[in-house]
Amino acid sequence: MNMSRTKQVLELLCPEGKTGMEQLTGGVQECNCCRGSGWHWEKDALDEEIKIDCPVCKGVGKVRPVITIEWRPVCQDK
Repeated sequence: MNMSRTKQVLELLCPEGKTGMEQLTGGVQECNCCRGSGWHWEKDALDEEIKIDCPVCKGVGKVRPVITIEWRPVCQDK
């Protein structure tokens, strides 16, 4: 079954100011690692199932992308 989903698009434009770096923050999304539950089942040393926090969202169930962009002159791409 196909479901609708939201897609965020990032448009990159060289900044007008004298900055070489900028940081952009995207919208909140459900964590794909735990499917929004915030946890996983794992086996402990005694082979018993235990609930542990998701390593990606740290138990919250949601994540937000933070993107850092560094602007460089073309001659420094080597």
